[in-house]
Amino acid sequence: MSNAQTIARNTGLIFIGELTTRALAFALVVVIARHLGGIGLGAYSFAFAFTDLLLNVADMGIPIYMARRIGRNRSETQACLSHVLGIRTALLPLILIAGVAFAYATGATTETRTIILLATAGMALNFLADPFRAVFMAHERNAYYSAILIAERLIFTITGIALLAAGKGLVPVMLAYIASQLVAVAANAYFVRRGFSAFTIKLDRQQASAILKGAAPIWAANFLRMVYQRADALMLSAMKGFEATGLYSSAYKITEALTVVPLALIGATLPAMSKFFSTSSQSLKVLYEKSFYYLLLLALPMAAGLTLTADRIILFLYGPQFSAAAAALIMLAWAEALLFLHLIMGFLLTAIDRQGLFTAATAAYAAANVAINLVLIPRYGAAGAAAAALATQAIAVAILYTFCSKNGYAINLPRIIWKPAAATAAMAATMILMSNLHLMATVPAAAATYVAALVLLKGIGKEDAKLLMNVVLNRP
Repeated sequence: MSNAQTIARNTGLIFIGELTTRALAFALVVVIARHLGGIGLGAYSFAFAFTDLLLNVADMGIPIYMARRIGRNRSETQACLSHVLGIRTALLPLILIAGVAFAYATGATTETRTIILLATAGMALNFLADPFRAVFMAHERNAYYSAILIAERLIFTITGIALLAAGKGLVPVMLAYIASQLVAVAANAYFVRRGFSAFTIKLDRQQASAILKGAAPIWAANFLRMVYQRADALMLSAMKGFEATGLYSSAYKITEALTVVPLALIGATLPAMSKFFSTSSQSLKVLYEKSFYYLLLLALPMAAGLTLTADRIILFLYGPQFSAAAAALIMLAWAEALLFLHLIMGFLLTAIDRQGLFTAATAAYAAANVAINLVLIPRYGAAGAAAAALATQAIAVAILYTFCSKNGYAINLPRIIWKPAAATAAMAATMILMSNLHLMATVPAAAATYVAALVLLKGIGKEDAKLLMNVVLNRP
């Protein structure tokens, strides 16, 4: 199988897994909003905003470091995995202590405090499962990754929805989350041992130091990026309460689900990028530019489509009580489009061992995000947080594009943007003309218009179409 076919196949596998799990997660969010209202959704989002931030503090960039290191030399799988498991086992008590401290420091109600504690326990289990997922990705065997992810999310979502339908609150739902994470840890460990490598739990000071040193720049960038992604919900909760947080989260969860697209492509291409950095700089440039272009092909119509249908989507999913979230959704849609490009540029820097630049860029835009939120949230609430997200992504893309260009990976933006932009304009015109029709009629017609315009403009060639079909159909 060629490199392009392998990447296409693995992108498809990750995409299927991530898309399915995010769709299931989003379904649970909608049910929470419908049954528990904005305050209930706000409490749920607040707990996971904290645990996501805590996970990224404890993560230390190690899974990405593992994927890069093992991707270059698969014989290191057993040693690398065993030492990483030792590090993670040693960190578990600290994670749990941090969760308890935060839960009691917030001064929240007993129920909210319990939700935070249960979310922390589930996150700790997820923390143990991550190194096994990194092994699947490094070996480019993402069927395991996707299947276990889907099973885990099915358990949580189906059980959670059933509990909510039965009139239960968030505490039983969080217990279902813990159960799903227990299944995930056991399944990941079982399939790694069965099909890839034996492992033990080792804690060697010298090896741990080497791993942490190698992963540190990745960790810093990931942590700062998570500060940006979760600061809005935490700051909204502190400044405006759970109702404003729930309003913002209703829009944010829609765009967050779409992050599956760049993450799937990056998850499949990072091992190849790392390998090409050592073996073929020209192949790396081609892979990077193709990845950038494919993400642009998807980002522009996604943002334009959400802009033109935001009010109807919010009404359909959440009901009239969340109608004020439409303005936030429009801004978050364009922030998400920029995030597609932000991520591929950031992980290119990781693949070429320039993680320090990714970290510097992330520090700059994370600081900008906090500052902008401090100004906008008190005055505009959820809409202010969304505007801050859009401004932050614009800053991030500008910085990362500069760094990539200075390291020999410049992209001629006007040359690659105009065709997707023209096709998006044609799509938008179709949506405006059909605005009185149901979304189920408008969206397929708009998508067909976009694809037809791309073909007419030769914005996608036969080779591109074949690879994209491989991704969609998961064919080798």
